[in-house]
Amino acid sequence: MSRRQRVLLAVAGALLFLTSFFLLFTFLSTAAVEQGQIVQNLSETLAALKRGNAAMEEAIARESAIPRLRERARSMGFLPGGESMGLPLSLPITLPLGDAGP
Repeated sequence: MSRRQRVLLAVAGALLFLTSFFLLFTFLSTAAVEQGQIVQNLSETLAALKRGNAAMEEAIARESAIPRLRERARSMGFLPGGESMGLPLSLPITLPLGDAGP
């Protein structure tokens, strides 16, 4: 092999190496950009979900407030209760005499 052929072979090898290197660099850069876009989209989705969650928590707190529950109960026909009717515990208890069971 002559000196000229060796030089041409070395130049061709160097060009092949540089081309491979730049293709690899381009591929990795593209992959990094795509991953960055995915992360950005997920961050935006997370922020939107957090805003929606906060809005739902606010609505639940508003709807479960005592005045709001009373208003909804009245609109459904319920009346406010008075004193609770309980069993008088001061009266004596009488059990029927007779057949106590099977």
